[in-house]
Amino acid sequence: MNRPDGRRIWLSLSCHPLNPDGDQPQAVVISFTDITQRRAVDTRLEHEATHDALTGLANRTVAINRLGPPARNHRCGHTAVLFIDLDNFKVINDSLGHSIGDRVLQVIGSRLSHGISPDDLVARLGGDEFVVIAAGVTSPDEALELVSHLRPELAGPLTVAGRRLHIDASIGIVIAGPGDDRTGEDLLRDADLAMYQAKTQGRGQHAFFDVELRERTQRRLQLEQDLRDAPGNGQLWLAYQPIVDLRTGHTTAFEGLLRWTHPHYGTIAPLEFIELAEESDLINLVSDHMLRTATEETVELRARRNANVSLTVNLSARQFDDPHLVPNIRRTLDTTRFPPNALCMELTESALLRDPTVAARTLAELRDFGVHLAIDDFGTGYSSLAQLLKLPVDTLKIDKSFTTGLGTSKDAQAIITSIIAMAHAVDLTVVAEGVEHPLQLDILRQLDCDLAQGYHLGRPTAAHNLW
Repeated sequence: MNRPDGRRIWLSLSCHPLNPDGDQPQAVVISFTDITQRRAVDTRLEHEATHDALTGLANRTVAINRLGPPARNHRCGHTAVLFIDLDNFKVINDSLGHSIGDRVLQVIGSRLSHGISPDDLVARLGGDEFVVIAAGVTSPDEALELVSHLRPELAGPLTVAGRRLHIDASIGIVIAGPGDDRTGEDLLRDADLAMYQAKTQGRGQHAFFDVELRERTQRRLQLEQDLRDAPGNGQLWLAYQPIVDLRTGHTTAFEGLLRWTHPHYGTIAPLEFIELAEESDLINLVSDHMLRTATEETVELRARRNANVSLTVNLSARQFDDPHLVPNIRRTLDTTRFPPNALCMELTESALLRDPTVAARTLAELRDFGVHLAIDDFGTGYSSLAQLLKLPVDTLKIDKSFTTGLGTSKDAQAIITSIIAMAHAVDLTVVAEGVEHPLQLDILRQLDCDLAQGYHLGRPTAAHNLW
């Protein structure tokens, strides 16, 4: 009701008969209670429960309800879900402070709200994640039109606290038809997966969700879980590829290459599970197992064949983050009784240059107790030989992409000639990778290359098949 001063108030009315047992009609007592303040509190609590405190937008709960099958079935056409994540937003928070970051989120939320139709919804899911829910979408092309419409709103320059900023976003897109039985949480999950797929393509990209994307993600999650138990379950094993001295033709070393035979998926490509191990912080577990197994098997091989062959293994860039790396390697060699001077650890150029100070310190510690060091895939990175000379390395391994061109490309031969000459000038040993044809081997001998490996000289094989 309205008060005489025009202010609207809420009243709670109760009515009680004076004589409940009497005949009708009868006198009653009516009482009024002003519940305006209580109603305001309830309204505020309801709003807080359904809206984001920073931006005033709807929150995750509202988005999930709007995306549920019952809500979608009341609307015509398809529903498009745009999962929006601001690119490199962490840099703004870290460099300019959270107050400026919060203001940026408010501006972006406002721009998104002004960029949609009245029937659509913008919600903030948390952090720098937003979702746009558009009803009545007829096709993927129409969803892309909405993305194209919103992109300028996101990417347009904005000024906060005197700072002119340019923001862009990665967008994952899901389209749900009327018969789609996915829950609101399912749709947000799938849109989130599509958004991460968009991020792999660079800044300011978008990607549609498909079932294969979910299957790849589920496979990746399963592999990560299984990789934790793979060493103990005997699923990880070493294949060894011979490294041959080009002057004598004798095998002087073997490179230990980790392999994973999964009980369900079969053979997992090393590129896939090593990357997974690095991203999931399992690389130390996997590498410790690899080194222990490789040194044990090579000790047995050296004893069985009475041969002083060396062992080469790879060292991941992520392992440099482990302060216990060098003590763990030393302990493994002590346990397996493998001579340190018969071990060569390979690192890529990118690993060495990721943090040159840490790399130099770690390599120096390894060299101090006799381990040899090699730079793998040399020539594919952005380092120069001058940069690498600052590091205590012994060997350069020429990437197979150059070896492949021998005999067919003058450029490849010129590059390899230069690498060998420069390396020998500073007493570094050179290994050519990827030798697959006799002609390549002949040219490498003519160029005075020291060592070589590749399918022509021997394929990777299990320890019991060596010699």
